[in-house]
Amino acid sequence: MHTIIFATRRKPGLTREQFAEHYRSVHAPLARRLPGLVEYRQTLLRDDYRWEGQKCGYDAVSVYVFESDEAAEAAWASPEGVALNEDTLLFIDWDTVISYPGTTTDVHRP
Repeated sequence: MHTIIFATRRKPGLTREQFAEHYRSVHAPLARRLPGLVEYRQTLLRDDYRWEGQKCGYDAVSVYVFESDEAAEAAWASPEGVALNEDTLLFIDWDTVISYPGTTTDVHRP
């Protein structure tokens, strides 16, 4: 499985609430339309939580899972992928995005 994780920050001038509303109501439906998408998750990050004294500094994490690298590449190049990327530029500060591509080998559940 091809997995890519994006850590994102909102564009300057947007409140956390405006960002969260767009992320859930507009961006999520667009993301779920990607062809070949196996799994999609959104996590809004808390700004009040500290781990070992560190502040996160990001607003959200998105996880996309596809069957293969080729399926992911085709999804991003599709009309749905183009629409998703255009939407991303409306509310996410792309210059601060961190992406983590990887391979999911198995899932462990408690």
